[in-house]
Amino acid sequence: MAISDRDRRLAERLEALYRAYGIETIASDPIVFPARYERPEDREVAGWIASAFAYGRVETIQANVGRLLEALGPRPAERLDTTEDFAAFAAERLDGFRHRFHGPEDAAALLHAIATVRREAGSVGAFFASLVRPEEPDVAGLLSRASSFLTSLDYRPATRRHSLPEDSPTRFFFPDPARGSACKRWNLYLRWMVRKDALDFGLWPFLPTDRLVIPTDTHIHLVSRRLGLTRRRTADWKTAREITNALRRFHQTDPVRFDYALCRIGIYGICQPRPGRSRCFECLAGSACPVGRRRMAA
Repeated sequence: MAISDRDRRLAERLEALYRAYGIETIASDPIVFPARYERPEDREVAGWIASAFAYGRVETIQANVGRLLEALGPRPAERLDTTEDFAAFAAERLDGFRHRFHGPEDAAALLHAIATVRREAGSVGAFFASLVRPEEPDVAGLLSRASSFLTSLDYRPATRRHSLPEDSPTRFFFPDPARGSACKRWNLYLRWMVRKDALDFGLWPFLPTDRLVIPTDTHIHLVSRRLGLTRRRTADWKTAREITNALRRFHQTDPVRFDYALCRIGIYGICQPRPGRSRCFECLAGSACPVGRRRMAA
């Protein structure tokens, strides 16, 4: 199949981005937290926690995820395995914790959910492996099954209530693509665990990289619209799938490999919602972006 000049130019720019933003830039990303651990089980636990709270300002994410992991100590998986009363743990170690609309009780509920998964499946990886269906084209079904399981747990060890209320902030940790959510934080976690390169850990070979869906937040959505990877105006599951499928033209078996680099353009403020404030001359994708080409030619 012939490739257009535009796609050839975009493919070249995507590869340049991928090479430019490497492990030396991870201070700007929550992947810095699981990267601190050597044991796979600790990376699984730290990665889940870090991705669950990966919303809001970078500085706030770093501070609050850091506090949670500090409370769990140098071996977070082992600490979860030996903790039974997560409400008491939160009262003792997480007093005053606040991340946007999540407080100590929500953090306790998340830790309890991860501990339950480890106890019942043997590891976080084994839990997700049990949810894989070979016939499914991507991770939508897997994430729906994970969400259903996690929201139906007995949360008394964390909240003193058996069930999560429908309006519980804890449910935000377990989004469901069947309800339209882009599941940015779930997809971020899967990328870390499944892919293998200088950044991502490759701990879960049971899930092929071509099943992954790009973690779509405001940065990825903006940059993807500018580069013509999607025209959709809402950053929902359909948009995440559309961007992923567009990137598949440039790497069929691993389309999500470009996620980290594309996100840097937004996080570093190079690409901004108002084109006049974008720093197009600094953008490695500028020559493949209609906005960038116009501004650089002016």
